Amino acid sequence: MPRYAVLVEGLFDHLYAKTGNSMLRYKQDEVVCCIDSMNAGKTTSEVVGVGGHTPIVNNLDEALKLNPDTLLIGVVTEGGYLPDIMRGGVIAAIENGLNIVCGLHHFLADDEEFSQLAKKYNVDLIDLRKPPDSLPFTKGSWKNRKTPVLLTVGTDCDSGKMTSAWEVNHELNNKGIRSKFVGTGQTGILLSGSGVAVDAIISDFIAGTVEAEIDRINNDCDIIIVEGQGSITHMAYSGVTLGLLHGTMPDFLLMCHEPSRKKDVFNHPIYPLSETLDLYIQLVEVFKPCRCAGISLITHSEEEAPARKTIQTIKKETRLPTEDIIRFKDGSIVDSIMSLL
Repeated sequence: MPRYAVLVEGLFDHLYAKTGNSMLRYKQDEVVCCIDSMNAGKTTSEVVGVGGHTPIVNNLDEALKLNPDTLLIGVVTEGGYLPDIMRGGVIAAIENGLNIVCGLHHFLADDEEFSQLAKKYNVDLIDLRKPPDSLPFTKGSWKNRKTPVLLTVGTDCDSGKMTSAWEVNHELNNKGIRSKFVGTGQTGILLSGSGVAVDAIISDFIAGTVEAEIDRINNDCDIIIVEGQGSITHMAYSGVTLGLLHGTMPDFLLMCHEPSRKKDVFNHPIYPLSETLDLYIQLVEVFKPCRCAGISLITHSEEEAPARKTIQTIKKETRLPTEDIIRFKDGSIVDSIMSLL
């Protein structure tokens, strides 16, 4: 089992540190600390609400006292660049013999300084977003697919698509349903140990690459849960979302939404929930039938009473099972999925 020091310097929040946060939520026992000088001395649960008593330290020197063997770059950035403030930490980690895991578009193995140091100190540079050498073109295998597929979709980036997919997959398996998870981004790949980062794939091959991931496990389970990416209504990332949607050709959708967020990560007004869901369904139904299994909400910015009221309001408006599967899990979404199988 790896021992991660998670580098989140200056970006330790619910939005930009989602890779680190997911590790704290689902693989806390593998994380020895997080590195963020702005919050040093606190625990991760005090800052982002997950990770229990996992300490936040000031720098790599302090992290090394906890005996990590791997540095995980635990943030996402617009464009996937490596923040300059983190470069020194990566160099120091390599010089101290730590392997480096990165989910950014900045591939460490292609960075001359990092790659030379890695060879010198005999450490591994693991780029989670590195695409496969061979990219398949779509074959339309969904036409003969036997196993139903669910895709998480959203009204914006960072709206809970990975978390919802991971939670649903876990709960279905707990209920005796053989469910398989397909990671399509750095966090899902890190948690599951497999998958492909679709936003690093040449656009012509996104659909075929996702299709191939599904075909690889088809007929080996009762349902396949695919991690969604971006949003069909996002000006920058809709191309990735559409390629993933048509590569998946889902039978079911799980819609993810943060009701308190009025503008997307590019500061553009978020398109209404119901209209966005209709758009997703229409784009699939050009080819095949598709249904929404439920609405997965993020309500952490609201107090409990208003949050519960929001859930009930959206449930009434959409006439779909609606819950915050982290904060107020009631099983209605998983029950809905099981009823559709």
